[in-house]
Amino acid sequence: MFNTDDRGQVGIGTLIVFIAMVLVAAIAAGVLINTAGLLQAQAQQTGEETTAEVSNVVQFGEIVGIEDDGDDQIETLNATLRLASGSDAINVSQASYTISSPEGNATVVSGNENSNGAITLSSKQSLEPGAQILAEQEDLMVVTIELDDQNGIEPLNSSERVRIVAQAPAGGNTYTELKTPRRIFDNESYIL
Repeated sequence: MFNTDDRGQVGIGTLIVFIAMVLVAAIAAGVLINTAGLLQAQAQQTGEETTAEVSNVVQFGEIVGIEDDGDDQIETLNATLRLASGSDAINVSQASYTISSPEGNATVVSGNENSNGAITLSSKQSLEPGAQILAEQEDLMVVTIELDDQNGIEPLNSSERVRIVAQAPAGGNTYTELKTPRRIFDNESYIL
């Protein structure tokens, strides 16, 4: 009546196809989980870098221009720096400072690359002498920029506009625009 010899072979074939489908699904799931993990790690790194670039910035305080060689030009700038609100610690010796004026543009990089001595750091409020890292909101540091010692920029004349940009190592920028006084006298200091 019924032939039962062929029925077992159909069941084994179905079982093999089922097992193959389960293996393919497991491999596909593994690939998807691995890809999701890589994308999550990349998104987290991008978020951290973007946050650091936006939030890790220094803040300019007073900037004093000094006429120190009798030619009625400002040759030295003393810029007071502190951490901006919400910033992590910043190594000021690795920051770069760009000065733009009508006489020329120059990027001055302090730290190891500052071979010409145009930048000097002075630790002030709540910092140990020789410190180069602003770690707390109350930390204060003075960055002295000698315009005579940097190629590409000249000392500042009277009634001249100057723009200073400080870029933290993480990439956060802050800038200020200043104007020199109408008259500059020998050996005087001016808050710009």
